[in-house]
Amino acid sequence: MLSRRMIATSCLVLVCLPLAAQARQWTDPTGQYTLEAELVAFNDKLVVLQRADHELGAFRLDQLSEKDREFLKSQKAGELTQASVGAMQTWKLRDGTKVVGRIVDYASREVTIQRRRGRIYVNDRLLDNLPEFYQQLVFQMVAHDKKLSQADRRSFEAWLVPLRGEPQKFAVDGVVLETQNGDEYSVPFFLLTDDDVKLLKPGWDDWLAHRKKSDFAAQSDHSFLLQSLAAAHAHDRQVQREIALTQLQLQAVQAGVTTLWEVTLYPGAGQGGRPHWVVVPGRDSRQASNNALEQFPGSIVGPVRRVSR
Repeated sequence: MLSRRMIATSCLVLVCLPLAAQARQWTDPTGQYTLEAELVAFNDKLVVLQRADHELGAFRLDQLSEKDREFLKSQKAGELTQASVGAMQTWKLRDGTKVVGRIVDYASREVTIQRRRGRIYVNDRLLDNLPEFYQQLVFQMVAHDKKLSQADRRSFEAWLVPLRGEPQKFAVDGVVLETQNGDEYSVPFFLLTDDDVKLLKPGWDDWLAHRKKSDFAAQSDHSFLLQSLAAAHAHDRQVQREIALTQLQLQAVQAGVTTLWEVTLYPGAGQGGRPHWVVVPGRDSRQASNNALEQFPGSIVGPVRRVSR
């Protein structure tokens, strides 16, 4: 069962597959639960699938049938992987600037800006040697924090020069963008568009909590889900919700007495965590929804579909 803490794993290697791939039927080991979906990403512990309604779900590998697990080892999956690993994504900043790169992680970092010998350094890297988009991002970050009237180089230098070489530190909470050459840059949430923040930030609090506890395995889980979500969104702009974790509580269903239902649950107001797909028994969809809410009180019921008769 995938809990809100999720499953810990020591090694996560992201494998992204193109969302244009043909959907296939995925099955749990009992054969009671089936899902028509496209493969988005997988690693050595989790697989992320996308349904026709654009909903995304994360399954543990042991929640899949042996046939599905063998498919993930197949030459076909390998060929698809080689064709799409590292695909670049285009993201738009709040001021309209477009940046190209892969979102690979959350970030809670410190950026140090200093003027030495007439030259400006950002984390000891010469500002003029940084990509143009990141130079502009630095100007915007400083303008936001220091309440400058303009977010341009002239205003930036007018603020920095009088400081006489004193290092200036800025906390950056956001995401890590990996560019084509493999360099990584931290992009603050406040510089992203509202839509992108709404898409990317829901897993942030859990990631940060695990970071503070030095739970690096759980951090990696959240990083993997963020990478998967970003890759899916880049291919399918209709993907707006976060990846739902799945709980398959399957059991024998007496013919004609009850049915298995998949209930989507979204966190209620003031609740943290991710949405869930919960598979529960019920005589009808209403009873199934009530059974699901017993497991996650205060949640909001989303789509409900019948899994078995």
